[in-house]
Amino acid sequence: MCQVIKSVCLSTICALAAVATAAPPSLNDANSAPPCDPDSGFYLKFTGAAMLPSETGLGSFTDSWQYADPDGGVTALSKPSKASYKFAASGLAGYNVPSSATFIEAEYFYLSNTQHNYNDTSDNPLSFGSSFFNVAFPLAPGAAFVSDSYLKYKVNQVDVRAGYNFVSSKKNFEVFPSAGVRWSDLKHSLTFLVGNVKTSYWGVGPTFAVDALYKIYKGFKFSTHFDANLLIGNVEASSLLNFGALLRYKSPSTSRIVSAFGAKLGLSYGYVFSNQSSLQIEAGYQAATYIGAFDIITAVTPTSFPAPANIQRILSINTDNFSFAGPYGSIAFLF
Repeated sequence: MCQVIKSVCLSTICALAAVATAAPPSLNDANSAPPCDPDSGFYLKFTGAAMLPSETGLGSFTDSWQYADPDGGVTALSKPSKASYKFAASGLAGYNVPSSATFIEAEYFYLSNTQHNYNDTSDNPLSFGSSFFNVAFPLAPGAAFVSDSYLKYKVNQVDVRAGYNFVSSKKNFEVFPSAGVRWSDLKHSLTFLVGNVKTSYWGVGPTFAVDALYKIYKGFKFSTHFDANLLIGNVEASSLLNFGALLRYKSPSTSRIVSAFGAKLGLSYGYVFSNQSSLQIEAGYQAATYIGAFDIITAVTPTSFPAPANIQRILSINTDNFSFAGPYGSIAFLF
């Protein structure tokens, strides 16, 4: 695995070096702005966003409650974690090579989202169950029982890339293809009074992105972004239940290749000062997804089934996708 990652990083670094030293492209006025509209020099970009995370499969599941129906039947109701929008941020530093269409930049993204889930017996359920541990038990009428949990997602991500700026002959449309390296560290943690369900993934690999700007009126422009990534890394998962006995379940670190995609659509406004420094503000909507990034364990506890089938063991490992989306706003400066 380490050798594969080294090979990926080496080949991507060589590609970046080739981009940085290549001659400017010959497509019409290529010597203008990367994403924050400068001609040359250093630039900084700060972005704040309200991100709503989501996860497929069992990722956002908390527990199952069973209710009596008027027709004599029973309904089993999943009560998943309902995540809310929380603040996320990124910072970008870049450099436009003078007299060239080349730009080089690095970006760091951070997300930390914790959701509190609280369910009780106020709506008179018949029973309670957990899919993570195959545990279920009846609830007597009026019984006091609470399911109190916290679901937390955490993302740390770094992109280093280089690219070109292509401008149309009328200078109203700009495209910025780039390539580089991405490192991602993703964590999922569901904790509750008697245990937890955790999984994490880290990976590194090539990233390919395309940014575009379309001028609509004076300093106003439509802005778009798309990136595709192939991450090579490791995933691991674990669970713990302390419900009369301390039970642990673990899926050790396993190699995994994860595809990741991101996109943005926004509106930007740029202003150039008398000293040729410039400012750009932007607002829009963004989304990102990681395919097969998390593993969630389901297990058998010694109380799940009658003997001799009640041996503690892992029942299955479910692979989930992780995503987040929401509005963003950014401000960029050229020095």
